[in-house]
Amino acid sequence: MTKREQYGLEFYKISSDGIIGYNCRRKDWIVDQNNSLQFLSYLDRAGTEFLLWEINAFLNADDLDRSIYESMILDHVELDIEYTDFRIDERPYTFPLADIKDLLKEWLDFLKA
Repeated sequence: MTKREQYGLEFYKISSDGIIGYNCRRKDWIVDQNNSLQFLSYLDRAGTEFLLWEINAFLNADDLDRSIYESMILDHVELDIEYTDFRIDERPYTFPLADIKDLLKEWLDFLKA
């Protein structure tokens, strides 16, 4: 099972007048905390690669440098990298950082296809 399936997400392309857009939404329009993961729709290929780089740099940092790191990739969505967790827009819940890495890799593969 992929991470997008695990979190009930669907990736799809939209084409209009020769312009292709990429989107992420909840399957069957379900509303729950996993809706926060739809922030992927705001990430293009370079943004996705940069967020993955930020996560890897955070995980490779010395233990002393593992305070909460606020991603610089999006201006309108706050993405916080915490040790073992990922928080979106200061919500009271988090997602496992390992799952977010896998989900970002799946999104990147989708964008490259």
